[in-house]
Amino acid sequence: MRNIVKEIESKFSNHDDFFIEEELVDKTAIYLIGFNTLVDLTKSKLYVQQMAAPTTSLKALLRNLSNQINVDTEQIIKAVLEGKLVIVSKDGEENAVIEPIAQNLSSSIEEPKNESPIQSSMDAFGEDININVGMIRKRLDTERLYHCSYQVGELEKRKLSLLYIKGRTPNDLIEKVNQQLNQIKSDIETIDDLNKQFGQRRLSPVSHLFATELPIQAIHSLKKNRIVLFLDNCPFALVFPHLLWDMLSSANDRNFPFVLSFMLRIFRVIGVVATLILPALYVALVSVNPEVFKTDLALFVAKSREGIPLSAFLETIAMVVLVDLILEAIVRLPKSVGPAITMVGGVILGQAVVEAKLVSNLLVIVITAVVIASSAVIGMQNSLYIRLLKYPILILASLFGILGVCTGLIFTVIYLASLTSNDIPYTTFRIEQKGDTK
Repeated sequence: MRNIVKEIESKFSNHDDFFIEEELVDKTAIYLIGFNTLVDLTKSKLYVQQMAAPTTSLKALLRNLSNQINVDTEQIIKAVLEGKLVIVSKDGEENAVIEPIAQNLSSSIEEPKNESPIQSSMDAFGEDININVGMIRKRLDTERLYHCSYQVGELEKRKLSLLYIKGRTPNDLIEKVNQQLNQIKSDIETIDDLNKQFGQRRLSPVSHLFATELPIQAIHSLKKNRIVLFLDNCPFALVFPHLLWDMLSSANDRNFPFVLSFMLRIFRVIGVVATLILPALYVALVSVNPEVFKTDLALFVAKSREGIPLSAFLETIAMVVLVDLILEAIVRLPKSVGPAITMVGGVILGQAVVEAKLVSNLLVIVITAVVIASSAVIGMQNSLYIRLLKYPILILASLFGILGVCTGLIFTVIYLASLTSNDIPYTTFRIEQKGDTK
């Protein structure tokens, strides 16, 4: 008779959260099989021992524990993936599928604080790495979901988990990432420390990793042939590689009809372009190329800037920096005073600088539009680096006008197209299973 235990072990040998524990019940050896990210092994073993105490045989124990007895191997594999505990006798002739004492995957789960899912589950990842992996396994119960674990760091050892779907994620990408993670020697204290292990990008604001706290987004990334990393005490799933499409498309978009989801993505593209060029366009059209305006519009702009002592570039750069400082302060301040600072910075300060004739009304409108547009993209880090890239375009616009805006935008696109993560271009829309990109 074939050995069921060895067959199951070979099936899940590459899953680092898979366990096979040997126990003695009435001097008879049995095996407990399951995933430790779904099954609380310690409490389940105690439960089995307590149930075994009054029984006289293994068959009686299995009957008391479950009504699924002596099932075939395929059912056992399915039960393991569903988070059940499987008991198999040492000779493989007796087995049972029981409801275990499951890992508590909801005790540390809270609503997402950095992302706002629409028409979706409101749970978010926590700081316990086993709970995070269990949340993925609970939703994606397939044997093709592979889990590899690592211990990284020199002075501070931290657990790191790698998840991917076998047969979808390119093998060469998995091998490269595995090699890079095994070569980590320094301590990993932050996400950026881990990001540097995938290749240094000097003076680059774009990360190799896309952080999300939503399980639905992490699962969507796995299905799109990418790798998901979990770092202990880090309440985020880190998707590798990070692509340009991540700031324009979200898993939540699929809850809407195609026309609506396409409209949302178009709005995000408009938001990115507006963030990059609106301040630069204001400077270019006001100070360098005013002849582009029609006469009526040129007179309106000139009247709005009447009495302002600063040049268009200085007033724009001052307002842009001031708004970025306010946004950063809002993030850092306690929630009890954050709304008050928003009111002071956004309304009172804006009205004060206009009445003091330091900036024009038109510029206030432009800056407000930029703040709203930069918040339309997905991911805080994406919003930050898009806000940063507007400064070089603004400087070029102050020197060369419309030509500087176009040149700056072209160089920004060229720069983003030059970025790669393990030979995968940042501007790739999807990763093919064979490792090709399109």
